[in-house]
Amino acid sequence: MVTGSFKSQDWVSSLTVSSYDIVAFPERVPNRYIKCHSKGRLSFLTMLRFWGFLFIAFCCLSFGSSLGRILEKRDDNLPARVPYVFPPPGTDPIADAIRARRTNGTLLDLDGVLLNAPLIAQGEDILFGVIRDNNTLPPAMRELFILRIAVLNNATYEWLQHESVGRMAGLTTEQLLAIRLAPPFFASQGVNLTSILGPDLVAAMTFTDWITKNVHVPDDVFNALRTFLNDSQLVEATATAAGYSFISRFVVALNVDAKMDVPVPIPS
Repeated sequence: MVTGSFKSQDWVSSLTVSSYDIVAFPERVPNRYIKCHSKGRLSFLTMLRFWGFLFIAFCCLSFGSSLGRILEKRDDNLPARVPYVFPPPGTDPIADAIRARRTNGTLLDLDGVLLNAPLIAQGEDILFGVIRDNNTLPPAMRELFILRIAVLNNATYEWLQHESVGRMAGLTTEQLLAIRLAPPFFASQGVNLTSILGPDLVAAMTFTDWITKNVHVPDDVFNALRTFLNDSQLVEATATAAGYSFISRFVVALNVDAKMDVPVPIPS
C-alpha cells in the first residue's frame, strides 16, 4: 500500500512547478503629476497631464483586458470526425444563443461539432448553461469535478478548456497536479491528498472517481461529500459529474479538435 502525502509519491517526485510572470499597471499616479501650487491647487497644465495619464492607463487596461479574452481561446481548430458547423452571427438562433453564453462570444470546436445536430446543440447549451453557469457549488470544487473526469476518461480537449478556468476558480498548480496524477480510487490505495486538496476537495475527487469509473457510489463516499454540501448542492454535484462525463465521452468519440489520442497534459 502506498502511504504518505502526495508529494512523497514516486509518480510526482520528478516534477517541477514553474511560476507565472504577472504584469500589472502602477497603482498610483507618479508624484510629478500631482504637484500642487502653494495654495494647494493643481495648475491647468498639471491637471491636463494628470487626466491624460489616466486616459492612457484606461486605454491600456481596456486593451489588455480584450487581449486577455482573445488569448483565452484554447481550440486548435484541427479536424474532428464530423465537419464543424459555424453559422455566421445573426444567421442561426441556436448558434447565436450558444455564442451569447461563451465568454468570448465565439463558438468552440465542441459547438461546431454539436451544431451538426442543431437540437442536440440547443439542448446541450440549455443544460450546461444551468450545470456550469448557474449552480451554487464552490467554484474550485465544480472545476475539480470537470478536470478529474477529463483525466479519468482521457478527455484532453475537456482538460484544455477547463484548466485555466480551474486556476481562476482557485485551484493551485499543486492541486492540479494532484487531480492530474493521482490514480483512480486513490484513497483506497493509501494516497493521502488532504494536505494539498483539503478534506472537501478530497471528498469531491473520491466521489468523482466512483461515479465516473464505477457508476455505483458507496454510501461512505457519498456521505463524505454530504459533509460539505447541502441537498441541493449534492444534486448539482451529481449533475455536474454526470454531465461532464457525457461531454468527455462526446469529445473523445468524435475526436473534437483532434485530441482523442493526445495525453492529458501535466500542469506546470
